Amino acid sequence: MSAENLKLCSLVVLLAPLAGAILAGAFGQVLRSRTHWPAIFGVGAAFTAAIYILVHVFHAPAGSTGISIPIYDWITDGTGSSFKVEFLIDPLTAVMLVIVTGISLLVVIYSRDYMRDHGHPERGYERFFAFLALFVFAMCALVLCGNFLLLYLGWEAVGLCSYLLIGFYYGRPAAAAAAKKAFLVNRVGDFGFGLGILLIYLSFRTLDYKQVFSFVDQGLLASGEPISPALMTTIALLLLCGACGKSAQLPLHVWLPDAMEGPSPVSALIHAATMVTAGVYMVARCGAIFTASETAMTIVAVIGAVTALFAATIALVQTDMKRILAYSTISQLGYMFLALGVYAADSAIFHLFTHAFFKALLFLGAGSVMHAMGGVIDVRHFSGLRRVLPWTYATFVIGSLALAGFPMFSGFFSKDEIIHHALAAHPVLGGMALLTAALTAFYTFRMVFLAFHGSTRVPEGVHPHESGGWMLASLCVLSIGAVAAGYVGVEATGRAFHHFLSPVFAATFTAAHPTEAAAHATFWSVYGLMIVSGGLSIAAIVAAYFVYVRQPWIPGLVKASAIGVYRLLWGKYHVDELYDLSVVQPARQTGRICVGIDDYFVDGLLWVITAVPQGIAYLLRVMQSGLLQGYALSMVAGIVVLLLLAL
Repeated sequence: MSAENLKLCSLVVLLAPLAGAILAGAFGQVLRSRTHWPAIFGVGAAFTAAIYILVHVFHAPAGSTGISIPIYDWITDGTGSSFKVEFLIDPLTAVMLVIVTGISLLVVIYSRDYMRDHGHPERGYERFFAFLALFVFAMCALVLCGNFLLLYLGWEAVGLCSYLLIGFYYGRPAAAAAAKKAFLVNRVGDFGFGLGILLIYLSFRTLDYKQVFSFVDQGLLASGEPISPALMTTIALLLLCGACGKSAQLPLHVWLPDAMEGPSPVSALIHAATMVTAGVYMVARCGAIFTASETAMTIVAVIGAVTALFAATIALVQTDMKRILAYSTISQLGYMFLALGVYAADSAIFHLFTHAFFKALLFLGAGSVMHAMGGVIDVRHFSGLRRVLPWTYATFVIGSLALAGFPMFSGFFSKDEIIHHALAAHPVLGGMALLTAALTAFYTFRMVFLAFHGSTRVPEGVHPHESGGWMLASLCVLSIGAVAAGYVGVEATGRAFHHFLSPVFAATFTAAHPTEAAAHATFWSVYGLMIVSGGLSIAAIVAAYFVYVRQPWIPGLVKASAIGVYRLLWGKYHVDELYDLSVVQPARQTGRICVGIDDYFVDGLLWVITAVPQGIAYLLRVMQSGLLQGYALSMVAGIVVLLLLAL
């Protein structure tokens, strides 16, 4: 593929979803029930172009580190340098584009049936598809960009689109509040992210990826002075603030569970392969910056491990299927950050790749359940759905097995790699990863057994039915990915996925693959951990079956005997209440004080200032009677006074 064709494909990836969004928004009232087509064609064209880019990068000469594609000079700063609109095409870009556009296409197709009520489009049908396509455009811009300025613009555009999609049902107070919460929490992280980019420019006088990373590799500032370790740590941690906000890591995770107020396709789109993985992608892309600071890498690993375990424990007691999956997403993103922190960036992206399939499948499966249950998604209100939703049940179990790390499913391979690298880095990190894996399998199948097993029970007035063909088609395709996606990274296939990404990470995450001498390699050293992690998954699934199917009285007994722990987990460790007490209420009180100052002090001061001329005017007003005789008498009196003064 020539450079011009590669440039054309990149523009198609970026502009086709934007065109679909514009058409859906501009002609939605005319197209109405067919508004999904501009979005499908736009995202489909982007996916096709992304495949072409992937093929081109795959066949690129060995050792190629990426191609910069300039589009035009945007801002010139007067010194001869400029901020360019440019794309960076390399293996990481190609993989991310295929993931984003592929999952998005399946979500858009699924939404065609989901956003209908008895065959008729819901209110806001055209707006929904316009927002979906716009979100894909923003995410593709974030991935394609070749400098930090465009990265920041794509970063903020993704945040805006997520606000619009989470608050799609803006008539519901909970949805409006969730959208606002997501937007504000992300602003906290994005403030640090923006400061990090500003510090990069002040230090290196450029925002171009390759130039910045070249300066970092040389250990020099733009002035020629050596870079201090403190400066690199500061830049990395400021960038990490943005990553924690977008990827819902502690302590900025609180927005993601509430984002479940949006439609289920939005949950699948945002929480599977797109917005929440932006932080993982950014840290991987900026590997030169992060790996230059050992402190920053340690913090990334610790945040990832703690977040993974923290979210997994909360998911144990949740009853809303989408919220269980939301905390699962936070936990799996924690795995990815853990992998990045222990220098296993290729394993982090590998888990991002497999996670996109099975988590999108699970969210869309939960949407299918919600669609059939008349909007009810709480597992306490229904059971035995495997009999009435056989296709949904089959695909949901496949996604659950992949999430649980069941042997030979995609999640098993990618999660096992992360656990291996975590144990090699530090036993505590590895232990936390193993414990999280066991909890993940347990709470995932707790949800499956509560919703799909037992006697058939549905909410009153609900007539359950299997989803339509458009929804089932997406579920079936994602099921294939949930089973097979992991095999592109295993030894049997030559670890093709990791070798494909190796040019991106070879110079930065060099400690990603601790190796043993072949002479000392044994069966247990190679496969022992794989057997342990797989065994933990199977044991946790069996435990969930025993507790929730065979002996359903056990959860009630455990809850009663450990009510304090249950309340702590049910209350999500009371982090929201802590933020409300320490941040929200003080901010509101400060606002009330400011309003009082404005109403009483500022307005009072203005009243005093204006009172003097008002008083004088009031005194003089009595002389303005409107009688000519009075005016004539005043004139004569004035003349007399002047004459007396003159004489």
